[in-house]
Amino acid sequence: MRAVNGGWGAHEWIGVGGPAMRDEGLVSAIDMEELTVFGFGAALAAYPRLSRLADKLVEDVMSARPKAVITVDVKGFSLRFAARLKQRMERAGWHVPVIHCVAPTVWAWGAWRRHRVARSVDGLLCLFPFEPEWFESLGVKTAFIGHPEAFNPAYDAPRRPDPVSAPHIVMLPGSRRAEIRHILPAMLAAFEQLRDSHPELTATIPTLPRLAGSIVAACTATRSAEAISIDQDDGALFRALGRGHAVLAASGTVTLQTALYGTPGVACYIAPALSAAIGRRLVRMDRVILPNALLEREVYPFLFQERASASSLADAIRTVLSDGEAGHRAVGDAKNLRQLLRGGANSFEAGVVSAMAEWLGPPPR
Repeated sequence: MRAVNGGWGAHEWIGVGGPAMRDEGLVSAIDMEELTVFGFGAALAAYPRLSRLADKLVEDVMSARPKAVITVDVKGFSLRFAARLKQRMERAGWHVPVIHCVAPTVWAWGAWRRHRVARSVDGLLCLFPFEPEWFESLGVKTAFIGHPEAFNPAYDAPRRPDPVSAPHIVMLPGSRRAEIRHILPAMLAAFEQLRDSHPELTATIPTLPRLAGSIVAACTATRSAEAISIDQDDGALFRALGRGHAVLAASGTVTLQTALYGTPGVACYIAPALSAAIGRRLVRMDRVILPNALLEREVYPFLFQERASASSLADAIRTVLSDGEAGHRAVGDAKNLRQLLRGGANSFEAGVVSAMAEWLGPPPR
């Protein structure tokens, strides 16, 4: 929204979004939280309500006749809405481009999903440079816009911990309550084992206020509680990384953040048995960790399910802490990742403007 307003002048925006989008001028039909549904059963129960919402938004678009329609994430809802809108526009003999942001991670799991995307949208904005080739052969206009995290000034001059100071690790057990339940106990048990060989070891868990209570309760029950600090304030992640000699992170976007900061470490994931069984069939484990997929090699070892035992996690972190070159390699990886994810642009907005010119025309000078 900032890129379009900056490149082509202030626009009117209608649709669905949260506070940051409303700050940019969006008139939101509903609260964004109404689209957030977790779990298969909850999705089934919410279907009638979301279906009615999709129909309402289709009629809003048909009435407003905008220059473009941009759907953002929430792929289950967004692609159904886009398909309905295209059918409605066809009946009316009118068309406006439907652009989805961002590309689903078909390169990591569910490659068949790209066909549904191609049927539903006219354009696709991609965060990663290898994504366009997955969709262009299907006739979708696709653009790599760069990744906004690569332009975050927090990575310009990251603080580095004193290499001779007592080792400090950063534990990142995830941002969902279910992840905290399944992953944090193994991390805490690994930390206790590490303390047996490194009694001076300390740790920080940066988290969100809504999760802090659960994390405090889990840590309090361990014999190493006094060595763990929990930070729930703004900027917690980067404060923690500034002290950290290594990270122990649940797989997810946070592994890209820690790699961009130049912190070595280990990634892991523990899921319920059924989810893990499905994941083994659907997910490419060699691509699930973003830095590994981007640099096409193992930046972070990935321990999944039974491999993510407390002793295995502890051994993996010991290897990082004892490797005198791990920090230097991580700094080099961070530089390469930033260059790759910027795509030659000076700002994220510049990449978006270049991509959106396909549908909005060249921005006025």
